[in-house]
Amino acid sequence: MSLPRTLSIIVEPQLRATLVEQFAALGRFELSEGGLAAPAEAWPDAAIFDEAHFDSETLADARARGCKTKIVLIADAPKPPPGGVDAIIARPLRFGELVALIDSAPAPAAVGPYRFEAGELWAPSGARLKLTEKEAAILVRLARAHGATVSREALLRDVWGYGPNMSTRTLETHIHRLRRKLEPSPAQPRWLKTEGEGYRLVASEEDQES
Repeated sequence: MSLPRTLSIIVEPQLRATLVEQFAALGRFELSEGGLAAPAEAWPDAAIFDEAHFDSETLADARARGCKTKIVLIADAPKPPPGGVDAIIARPLRFGELVALIDSAPAPAAVGPYRFEAGELWAPSGARLKLTEKEAAILVRLARAHGATVSREALLRDVWGYGPNMSTRTLETHIHRLRRKLEPSPAQPRWLKTEGEGYRLVASEEDQES
């Protein structure tokens, strides 16, 4: 189980309308409105900018705070990508080429000693840990935040489609089950931590208190 990849399209209005329609037809992306100015837990998986809407300072700040969003910049002519940008695509655009630039699989996420990749959780021994559909979706959403805290409300919305007034008991039950699979001592979690009104994944011992 994996959630649709989130995508921000921040370009001039006519081109944006065309790209939104084309990506919607693919059915594998969820449009994200926040861009890199959103809170860390809501950074998109990928973002497309044109040069008129690209802000190098905003990108540099997001990268400094751990943003892993894949950035593709639309330019009027071929050129090397500026700092923090993953790829340049020159006009006239070829949609297939644009999809290829942003559609590569995301890097595996570390969850303590485990590796989480393509909805599968792997132990250091190489054994695959069995996850339910919702458990995998929870890990996908938390991994997308790259160590930032994801609120209970956001998890209920993105994994279950629930509104803000729904009970969190279902979520807490799934978190408990995940901890039984991940943690040496589920009552004292090291890798799937409660932070304020949400949860976050810890990648390593050094990240425990960050």
